[in-house]
Amino acid sequence: MLIIFDLDDTLIDTSGCVTPFKLREVLTEMLGFCPPANVLDALTQLDGELCRSKEAIETIGKRLNLSEEAIERGLAQLVTPLPDHFRVNCTPGAKEILEEIQSRCPIALVTVGYPPFQLDKLKKAGIEASIFSKIVILGDSVKKTSYKNLAEEFSVAPSDVWVCGDRIPVDLMPAYELQFNTVHMRWGRGKKMALEPWIDHTISGLTELRNIIR
Repeated sequence: MLIIFDLDDTLIDTSGCVTPFKLREVLTEMLGFCPPANVLDALTQLDGELCRSKEAIETIGKRLNLSEEAIERGLAQLVTPLPDHFRVNCTPGAKEILEEIQSRCPIALVTVGYPPFQLDKLKKAGIEASIFSKIVILGDSVKKTSYKNLAEEFSVAPSDVWVCGDRIPVDLMPAYELQFNTVHMRWGRGKKMALEPWIDHTISGLTELRNIIR
């Protein structure tokens, strides 16, 4: 058996913890001063509606008639290191279930983003990178090849591979196409996504995996 996890809004509460902090940083950089509450609220709402924070930031920048340079400065803030004192919250039961599962089978992390920032979030969430048999950090949202490579690397048949993530098109669709088992984590943007009939299981906390993966 092999279990592949997503990071953001699957193992860590990115939307509730990291994103609000980062959106304020982004607007402050774009505007040159602390953002008014109504502007921050507008960006936060957009971020929840659109697929990626980048799209929300570019949209609000255009609404505010900001220059391309200002928008680029703001986007750069998305991946700057979090303060040393910053603590990233895990989703419910994440650490507990990782420790349980890693003693039984290989677990892998496949995430999308800037590698140093993704690893920084993992560290600030108190999750040791060494708990994973493999970590793959992608620069784009195409996960299918990585999933296939992991199954081959660990010599696991498709029926014994489980993929857990919040974003159905990015995390779960490629797993479904490979005939892997799919677990939808309803967290962050995942809460608002319409469920697909092919999804095998839906959870709101990772401890629910106990009753799914035996």
